Amino acid sequence: MKPFVLTMALTAAITLAGAARANDDNLCLDCHEPTEDWQGMSAQEILEQAMDGSIKRHADNQEFTQEQLEALIAEMLDPPAPE
Repeated sequence: MKPFVLTMALTAAITLAGAARANDDNLCLDCHEPTEDWQGMSAQEILEQAMDGSIKRHADNQEFTQEQLEALIAEMLDPPAPE
């Protein structure tokens, strides 16, 4: 029974993460222009600001793990080349 419950929990987590990720692409870009707002900042500095709950617009970021925010920031700093 435990393997079944673990499998179901893992499946739900992956599914929910994928659904949340689909909406993440515009999470920061609603307010920020990366080439202007983050110029000269390291990914770590951007992460620290993104995780700062005292910034009202960043309060929603608290629902993400540090790893999720790191991946999102990395993607925005180095977007895939257009096809």
